[in-house]
Amino acid sequence: MGIRLLLFTFLLFAILDCKNLSKFSSKAAKPPTVEDLDAWKRRLNMDESEIVELEKKIREMASKTRSAGALSWKIAQGYMKIGDYDLASKYYNKAIQEEGSGKKAEVIGADVHFFESALPYFDRALLQMPVEQQLLFETGLSYANASKDRGWEPKRREIAIDIFQSLTRQDPRDSRFPYQLALIYFDSSMADSSWEGVNAGFHDQDKAFVLLDSVLKKEPRNVPVLFAKANFLFRSGKAEESKEIYLHLKSTIESLKKDGFIKEKLEENESYKNVMNNLKKIDVKEN
Repeated sequence: MGIRLLLFTFLLFAILDCKNLSKFSSKAAKPPTVEDLDAWKRRLNMDESEIVELEKKIREMASKTRSAGALSWKIAQGYMKIGDYDLASKYYNKAIQEEGSGKKAEVIGADVHFFESALPYFDRALLQMPVEQQLLFETGLSYANASKDRGWEPKRREIAIDIFQSLTRQDPRDSRFPYQLALIYFDSSMADSSWEGVNAGFHDQDKAFVLLDSVLKKEPRNVPVLFAKANFLFRSGKAEESKEIYLHLKSTIESLKKDGFIKEKLEENESYKNVMNNLKKIDVKEN
């Protein structure tokens, strides 16, 4: 039995019993909403021609009150929710283009091949034409998920890594970016993340641990990062070291409760329950 790590931007629970890392996800951004939400839900089940036609009508209605970029962003979030990460990536890229000037389209394209060719100029493009940070963050998540769905296909993986590296350089204080990089580096390097026997052969586990430790040096009580480190150690076959981190995490959550950051009883706190559950299962495995 392995440990499965559920990936959330601000909240993460490690759960034993499953082999693979679950999908990357983000705390939802709050761009302007589309009034006709029911129509939007129905469009996900339409064929391509119907989608194109409905999108035109929605854009016409929305153009008076909000930007096209906000609408593309909303559509991208919808595709992320239903697990179509390639279409999500397409609409995230549309949103990036539409959020700024038309010149942005020359640098950041609307599909994986165009985006791939833009990577060497990505930082420069962002300096000249800044893009909403949350939008870029979600775009990176969509590429990471699309890559993972293909057994960590290298091109999409590279794009996701480049986006999170650029965000890290822009804002070194935001621990979300190195955290997501660590998740990508580690999971894409593990044999249990291969797809139909295909393994891309990445060997970036050490990079993942370095990134997690760099965050913990500044934020020693970062619960998601501690969960990730414990999970990585367990999946690397280091059950005893993993147990030590879980014990430290248990004490950390208890201290957060004592300091008033956790309101509910510890027995009702999902993070604490998962720590205790994982410790029990590690003990079973060891015995």
